[in-house]
Amino acid sequence: MTESARRILVPSAGGPGCVNLCRSLRMLPEGAFLVGADASRYYIHLVEADVREPIPPRSDELAWVAAVNRLVERHGLDMVFSNNSLDGAVLSRHRDEVAARLLLPSPEAFAMGENKWETFKTLDAAGIPVPRTWLLEGRQDVEAAFSAAAGAPVWVRGAGIPGRGIGVASLPARTVEQAVQWVEFHSGWGLMAASEYLPGANLTWLGVFLDGELVASQGRQRDAYVIPHVSPSGITGAPAISHTVCRADINELGARVCRAVDGRLTGPAFVDFKEDASGHPRVTEINVGRLGTTHHFYSVAGANFPELVVRLALGESLPGWVRPFDVLPADLYWIRTLDAGPVLVRGENL
Repeated sequence: MTESARRILVPSAGGPGCVNLCRSLRMLPEGAFLVGADASRYYIHLVEADVREPIPPRSDELAWVAAVNRLVERHGLDMVFSNNSLDGAVLSRHRDEVAARLLLPSPEAFAMGENKWETFKTLDAAGIPVPRTWLLEGRQDVEAAFSAAAGAPVWVRGAGIPGRGIGVASLPARTVEQAVQWVEFHSGWGLMAASEYLPGANLTWLGVFLDGELVASQGRQRDAYVIPHVSPSGITGAPAISHTVCRADINELGARVCRAVDGRLTGPAFVDFKEDASGHPRVTEINVGRLGTTHHFYSVAGANFPELVVRLALGESLPGWVRPFDVLPADLYWIRTLDAGPVLVRGENL
């Protein structure tokens, strides 16, 4: 395939991660023809693609895959590029039926990433540093978590158990009664977990793999969040301020975590960490098959991870910036908030 012939379908293209994906794909040196599909009659108007196409909801997987294939045929597309874990999981399960190239992890890797309790058990068994965690099946488990915390808060959240779990629902609980009431409010016994509270920096690491080999990666620290007051924890999942970091500890741990989930991992994955009181990172979760929502930061800074994914999927030569670790310098800041930004600023200019 020639490097000028990039025709790409982006499903769920009206969502923030996929809007940023389209923006990054627009930056490819040879350009790209983008078809953006979305099931929402509202969010489809946010799609930044050459063509907008409605698509049925993915709840009927076979109908959704058939619709994807119709779009591939209609527009002569080479690749389907998802940046949504639900889309990615469906495409991974039906990869042999999809009529275009993909670069995605296995269905088993997707399942592990979605199940935070199984992730904790797998990483703990592999000797990877994780926060002490208890599945909350009754009040006694809450009491055990607080006993181990020795006066510190306890982080209570959804355990991410597929088919049974609930949303994130995170709360830094300060008493047993507060935690119990939070679980009962969500009807969450057996569906939520408690972890030791980690007071340090909030870190993340993005890597792209091919058959278990790390191709490129970059670390980042989240410094502040958009509208933090709407969340009991102050963390909304949408960073307002973040900056690049080059740290050997999260580089080593990020790659280890990904290979613990799938020794032959293919595609993007990102690992989240929180520092303990001593400044050591512990793994809080992994998300496979997507680049997250803030990857456009890296594209603007000079490391276009979506371009790398496209080139790997289509068997093309790799960009010159590619190396396994620290593809960008430290202290590049990405600053944004609702309806403002984003802007890229060097640390020395703050």
